[in-house]
Amino acid sequence: MEKRMGESFPSDELVRTLVPILPNASAFDWQLVRQGPANRVFKVSDGHQAWAVKVLGPDTFSAVDYTNVYGLQKQLSEQGVAPSLCGFDKHARIWVESWIETPEQTHLDTRLLANALWRVHQCDVNAPTLALVPVWQHYLEQLSSREARPFVAQRDKLTQLLARYSHYDDYCFCHNDLSFAHLVGAQRDLIIDWEYAAIGNRYFDLAACVVINEMDSAQQQALCEAYADVSAISLHTVKQQTDIFLPIVQFTNDLWMAALP
Repeated sequence: MEKRMGESFPSDELVRTLVPILPNASAFDWQLVRQGPANRVFKVSDGHQAWAVKVLGPDTFSAVDYTNVYGLQKQLSEQGVAPSLCGFDKHARIWVESWIETPEQTHLDTRLLANALWRVHQCDVNAPTLALVPVWQHYLEQLSSREARPFVAQRDKLTQLLARYSHYDDYCFCHNDLSFAHLVGAQRDLIIDWEYAAIGNRYFDLAACVVINEMDSAQQQALCEAYADVSAISLHTVKQQTDIFLPIVQFTNDLWMAALP
């Protein structure tokens, strides 16, 4: 196959598997746009239309139920929050959705992120509830006893913190992985990558946004101010609660990284 995709090429097996979803896949132009520990993403184009083809990693690591995520994104697409879906092969672990062209932007726009978080938090969808402690346990089980030991001590402390600050009124639908790169489209008004979306604590979502985007203190302050403004929740509450959830998010992120195969 001679279709360029950055400095790599799609395998013949991948193209064959994709044919039931995109029948002319072998004739399309392929470009590798992202490759990480959890998945690879290609932009696949016929010259007129383009699709995002995500090749998912092994299901033993992430414990993400992509069948549920597919149903969730269908709801979000109908509400104009996420791109439309084209197909999903559970066994081949291939996910296809519309490709959304997005202008490059070098600076982090905290107001856009705050508006996106608030928009997500207002969504009325059928979604699972985020159960952090079982998620932590799943990743701990990927580690050896020696590797897991320091995480177990942290987990026990943070479980108490989580219980103390898990207030019913703070629960809503959350993205839980909102990097600025997940805002797409000409106006960045669509959101992608919903693998970790669930009903959860809005301040965990805000703290996750801070950690994922590697915000400095000024950017974190600006995010909290923008979220307080759009949500009409007091800035004191937003800032205080986000600060409380930062170590919980950081622990989750550190544990995920340690458990990577």
